Amino acid sequence: MPGRFRPWYPHFDPYVQSEPPAQRVADRRHEGTTPMAPTTRPVPPRGARTIAFFNQKGGTAKTTSTLNVAAALAERGRRVLAMDLDPQASLTMATGVDIAALGVSVYDLLLDEDLRVADVVVPTTIPGVQLVPSHPDLAAAELELLNVLERERQLDYRLRAADLSPYDYVLIDAPPALNVLSVNILVAVGELVVPIEPHPLSLMVLRRLFDTIGRVRRLNPALRVLGFLPTKVHHSSRLAADMLAALADEFPDLPLLPSVPLSVKGAESVAERTSILQYMPRSGVAAAYRDVGAWIEARGPATAADPHPASAIDAATPTTPASLREEVPIHV
Repeated sequence: MPGRFRPWYPHFDPYVQSEPPAQRVADRRHEGTTPMAPTTRPVPPRGARTIAFFNQKGGTAKTTSTLNVAAALAERGRRVLAMDLDPQASLTMATGVDIAALGVSVYDLLLDEDLRVADVVVPTTIPGVQLVPSHPDLAAAELELLNVLERERQLDYRLRAADLSPYDYVLIDAPPALNVLSVNILVAVGELVVPIEPHPLSLMVLRRLFDTIGRVRRLNPALRVLGFLPTKVHHSSRLAADMLAALADEFPDLPLLPSVPLSVKGAESVAERTSILQYMPRSGVAAAYRDVGAWIEARGPATAADPHPASAIDAATPTTPASLREEVPIHV
């Protein structure tokens, strides 16, 4: 069965960019004044685990999962900082933050080297969870970053310069795209969770995802994939069971996290600007996200003394098909 879900995709390189259209050339007025990367990299603070919920395909419940896993970890007594890196700002709105009232957002954080993470953090409606909010202006960040030295490391620099000691986890909601923002996330984080809907189209786009991870790994050798998080799972569906079986066959060394069932309750909780754990704490979806939080906790971060941690697959050596491990030069 897995052989049916291996379509060919054209070469993709998130760093190869064409010259902006004439009407956008004026936007390059920042040239010569855009923030430059620091000449030395600060020693990263220890303690906080940085985990991104990452999948370039839309509709896989990345935002919902970031929101509810953050709530589940906070419920377990952990201190969580969520970061919204999606220009749609869905996580920001879902946590009760008024976008119109924001003075600064993650857009400003990426483009202003004098701004610190602590300057952008805002409270949320979820106890134990704080947020670095997003804003629709973030959609322009890719163009703005064109003239920035080492543009793919800007998030990494900000996190390394930040004091993350107040937090146990930094959870990042990634955009449904493979662009400069996505590459910034891959360079900055230590671990990835890949939310995936058990649908044929979800399996078809995985090659592009792992191609990108393979290339970025040279900029972030410690990057590893914790596993796949099945979302919107209809447990009585034969298709869902077949897709999960195909996923396990295709990636035998990448574990499947506890499945999150398909339910309208998750959307209802977002409409109420809170998590499913607060909105309907005894629901099956809330129980599933508690299981995901416990799963992540049980599989702690990798250490130098533990080259093959039980917590996750070392992203440097995934046993995926050779076609998915193809390396392509990065052009910066």
